[in-house]
Amino acid sequence: MQTPLVHIHLEEGKKIFFASDFHLGSPSYQESRLREKKVVDWIERQRHQMAALFLLGDIFDYWFEYRTVVPKGFVRLLAKLAELTESGIPVYFLCGNHDTWTLDYFQKEIGMQVYTGNIELAVGEARFLLGHGDGLGKGEKGYKLMKAIFNAQVSRVLYAALHPYWGAMIAGKMSRHSRKSGIRRNQRPEKIEENAPKPFLAETREHTKNKNLLVFMQRYLRQHPIDGFIFAHRHWPVLVEINSESPEVRHVDIAPVAPEKRTSHKAYYMNTGDWIRYFTYGSFDGKNLKLEGDLIRKTF
Repeated sequence: MQTPLVHIHLEEGKKIFFASDFHLGSPSYQESRLREKKVVDWIERQRHQMAALFLLGDIFDYWFEYRTVVPKGFVRLLAKLAELTESGIPVYFLCGNHDTWTLDYFQKEIGMQVYTGNIELAVGEARFLLGHGDGLGKGEKGYKLMKAIFNAQVSRVLYAALHPYWGAMIAGKMSRHSRKSGIRRNQRPEKIEENAPKPFLAETREHTKNKNLLVFMQRYLRQHPIDGFIFAHRHWPVLVEINSESPEVRHVDIAPVAPEKRTSHKAYYMNTGDWIRYFTYGSFDGKNLKLEGDLIRKTF
């Protein structure tokens, strides 16, 4: 199946923004409201220079659309996103593993463009592969089987037969369990918290915790001359340079994308992190790919 291609024309002084893993709705109403306000305020601050916004999944901790029912809440974020699209700023929603069960609500009511898999983004001569980033590469057989079952049409039909009260309660418990497990797997050791001069010791982590994704990107890079990969899901902000022929992963602060110097064996990998612990996001101004946010400013 061919990967969809999205073209963005970037005017001088404008940027494309990438964000993910807001997990609105969890772990409590009060905490979710505070996080939603933080996201909405961030969007408003960036709005004057925003050429497009890509939401890379798990924006909601749980989302399931019945034919006439959608999950309660999130009206402030949805209203802000509708403002963007109505003002001519395109918003792209790439489904995550927590909000994959979408129908047409986001398209009709908010004006977002929705994708259930990876897409390629072309900005001038630069090209990136975007997606939520879960289940890529070898391994994780149990997760991939579970994802295939959840995404099967028969599963959606059976789940839709549940009353929304029970459906939301069951899915909410599963989402919270999945998110807590992910946080435990991604927890930084104490010595990294205290001594790491670079964000999150990306070189070490990407060789250990994230090897399957790294191998996927290296293999993809051998066949597709792209400049970078922008994923989410891992809840771990990262911006590194990768090489298709070598396991080397090199941390960078800013990734300068120079089309005239682009080669088929080098690219950048960005993970946008999350808005639970890190409050980070990515941006691209036509020349530089940056990982930005509260924690980044504190780290440097």
